[in-house]
Amino acid sequence: MKRAVVLFSGGLDSTACLYWAKKNYNEVIMLTVNYGSNEEKVTNKVAEFFSRELNVPLKIVELEFLKEFSKMRGTTLVGGETPKVSAEELENMKRAEETAKSVWVPARNVVLISIAASLLDALGGGDIIVGFNAEEGTTFPDNTLEFVERMNEMLRYGALSEVKVVAPLINLDKKGIARLLKELNTKYEYSNSCYMPKGFTEDGKPIHCGECESCVRRHRGLIKGIGEDRTVYAVKPKI
Repeated sequence: MKRAVVLFSGGLDSTACLYWAKKNYNEVIMLTVNYGSNEEKVTNKVAEFFSRELNVPLKIVELEFLKEFSKMRGTTLVGGETPKVSAEELENMKRAEETAKSVWVPARNVVLISIAASLLDALGGGDIIVGFNAEEGTTFPDNTLEFVERMNEMLRYGALSEVKVVAPLINLDKKGIARLLKELNTKYEYSNSCYMPKGFTEDGKPIHCGECESCVRRHRGLIKGIGEDRTVYAVKPKI
């Protein structure tokens, strides 16, 4: 049996991964990790929605220590105000690196992959599905192919069962991810990419701020990738 654990953070990337895994694996488990981030309550509701929508079991893990460490570091994702970014600034590498450092959660992907690996090792092995992609890999070193390869080398020694990281989006930018979301017939408008979401619409769609880096990347990718964006924004991003 092919088993997969999808690290689900609620955004376009992990939503695409979830639908992709559902299509390619016999058994799929969603894993969402809470560490006190600003969007945590929205992320959990989004995860519950897709768990019901795709009939996939969901596990939510609480990490108080990562919340504490994030506050120690001063990440704006945990109790702070994340930077507002324009579409033009996305092309400025210095500015992109600044915003990446602002929202960096200490060793987050190392921690999350380790948790998923522990779950799969307990179950007898399988694949960890992550939403790492080419666009975010330019500013986040833990979103790169090199990171995946090194984590898989570690897992050869760190788990008794056969466990490996699989990154189906690793060569895609947001435009490519948008096309995959359309191809997989996803309800992406129920996902959340926003660092500072404003709650939900009456029919359960997250309300994005429209001004943070993640919102701008989301909107640009959807419009340039598939020519539409069904996301609800408090302020429509300018691209």
